[in-house]
Amino acid sequence: MSGAYTFDDQIMTNDRISIADDFSKYPGPRYERDGADSGEKFRKTVLIPALREAKARTAVLTVVLDNVAGYGSSFLEEAFGGLIRSGFTPEELRRHLNIVAETPRFQHHRVRALSYIAEQVERLAVA
Repeated sequence: MSGAYTFDDQIMTNDRISIADDFSKYPGPRYERDGADSGEKFRKTVLIPALREAKARTAVLTVVLDNVAGYGSSFLEEAFGGLIRSGFTPEELRRHLNIVAETPRFQHHRVRALSYIAEQVERLAVA
């Protein structure tokens, strides 16, 4: 845990995972069947359990994108867009997920990850 802040008159703790430190410095393809360290594997084994725990404690999970070799769009879409497909609501993600890039090099990856969530929300609204 690394910090706390006030939200809706409650103290919210801020849990933190770093993809580089807690998963892989070399994020891979979209699906597990396509290779090691996939977006699907990250979502299933790291992101969803941590997000569920944060939600249960009314906390915020910060996901740090920095310090990896790079990201393919398929990894980011599967990991973050896949949260909506896995049953998280847009409101749950707004309240409990914070995606950050601590250095300029990873800012565009943050923007892309957020856009993949927004695209999935839009698809659900149309369906």
